Amino acid sequence: MGLFPRIVKSDPDVLVRRMRAVQWFVDSSNGDDGNAGNRPERPLETIAEAVDRSTNGLMDVINVTEPGHVAETNPIVLDKQFITVRGFPSQIPGQAPPCTLVATVDDSYFTIAAQDVVVKDFTIHGGASQPAIDFQEVAWSFRTGVYNCTFKAGTWGIQTGGGIGAVDSPSHGWAFVGNRFEPTLSSGGIHCRSNGSWGLIADNWFESVPYAIYLHLNNQNSGGRILRNHIMCPSDDVVGRGIYIGTQSNRYIVADNYAGDASTTPMTFNPFFDQNNDNSWFNNYINNDTAGTPDDPA
Repeated sequence: MGLFPRIVKSDPDVLVRRMRAVQWFVDSSNGDDGNAGNRPERPLETIAEAVDRSTNGLMDVINVTEPGHVAETNPIVLDKQFITVRGFPSQIPGQAPPCTLVATVDDSYFTIAAQDVVVKDFTIHGGASQPAIDFQEVAWSFRTGVYNCTFKAGTWGIQTGGGIGAVDSPSHGWAFVGNRFEPTLSSGGIHCRSNGSWGLIADNWFESVPYAIYLHLNNQNSGGRILRNHIMCPSDDVVGRGIYIGTQSNRYIVADNYAGDASTTPMTFNPFFDQNNDNSWFNNYINNDTAGTPDDPA
């Protein structure tokens, strides 16, 4: 048997994808879409060009290397499987990523239209009447991840699905983790309105957005997890401003979330709402709850 254990081969397709994957570099100030784009000193100008050059399924990575990125026509449609688009994180914990993306028209900045897409380490401004990140109407977008982004403009920061209850627009297995949603969003933080299931919403910060996490009525969304989110409600006037789970959204585990407002008195309206009480709630807290015990949804 020798000195070492037998090597068990991984999926050869995965190995091939990783070996052939390309690192693309984008810099709108110093780049040119006529450049090779696969070296930091010869960057492309636009993310859209990098997406076009990426190979579907080969785990290409698009690196945006400048703080203030311009020169895009929005929305940028991410339609290649296994691509990652990333900026760079802040060097100071808790601050917004310095790589800022601003929509040039009244539209989303990114539209997800493929499986296994990752967006991370950006500050994103969507158009005034659109979410910052949207999902295409028929976008079988399994396993999409949005990580460590700050959302500053748009209706919602992230909106899944092409329509309310759109059964042809599943967004299964998505993960929205470590993001920040700021009060300049006009509708809220995360809006799940497709029939996708097995989602993860975790470790996000919602600062005075109208609704933090909103799972729409009749969206056939189930089996997900909502964990460890910190929610600052803008006011104490509506039930469900923190986490709102509508009918046909069931079998979620909702645990270790905190919701409150800026006052020093107990909240009158429960920020947690479960339309049919079909989900499991554990150790969720509302600020200034004098009982100091976990709070059930309304």
